Amino acid sequence: MKHSFLDRYSSLDSPIHRLDPRAKIVSFLAALLIIVSEPRGEVQSFLFYYVLIGALVWISRIPVRFLLKRCLIVAPIVLMAAGLMLVSGSPIAEGAIDHPHGGRALLSLSIALKAFAAVILLTLLTSTERFHRLLEGMRALKMPALLGVLSAFMYRYAFIISDEMLRTSRARLSRTPGRLNISRFTVYGHQAATIFVRSWERSQTVYNAMCSRGFTGRFPLRTALHFRPVDALFLISFTLVFVAVRIVI
Repeated sequence: MKHSFLDRYSSLDSPIHRLDPRAKIVSFLAALLIIVSEPRGEVQSFLFYYVLIGALVWISRIPVRFLLKRCLIVAPIVLMAAGLMLVSGSPIAEGAIDHPHGGRALLSLSIALKAFAAVILLTLLTSTERFHRLLEGMRALKMPALLGVLSAFMYRYAFIISDEMLRTSRARLSRTPGRLNISRFTVYGHQAATIFVRSWERSQTVYNAMCSRGFTGRFPLRTALHFRPVDALFLISFTLVFVAVRIVI
């Protein structure tokens, strides 16, 4: 079973990895809100935003290729939204024609730049910290307990579905080597049904095992979180730099 599809590079050692998860959650969220608050059609400040994000990527030692793959996943949706703005007749798009620095093209470009910046920041957040520590940091920041439990269950049960998909794919390849003689939709449909049934059964087994071990609806903390002066320094400096770009540029 593979457990690294979300926090694949969280085991690396870098100054960003060693920060308290609460500092990263607050600072990355603040940077995301600042970027999204940029006026529609303004693209000049994104050069500085991406320089800051690039410096963060370099310090964190996360491979650029990994980030680009994550951007490619959402690229069709982002480019579709940006492209629709070019031909849209909405008041926002119509108002962009009279924009002093450009028209609909800049409006579409700003939408794409905001979306990709958000993807990179969120990928950095999840790639520089273990998922359970992110949940612990969110819990310490008074995130609703039910949301934390649901997120933890979704993360854990995703491994069960992934494991069953690998097992059924291996079984199918061992029984039907070479070219399929029947419709691919039929084969993949049967495989999807098998994955669902087996995952449902295994989830019941996992739940019974958790209840037998005294699960009360709340995951205990594995390690205590310690907010150090360096975490406060990163939070303040990182946020102030983005605020300065937002105000000055």
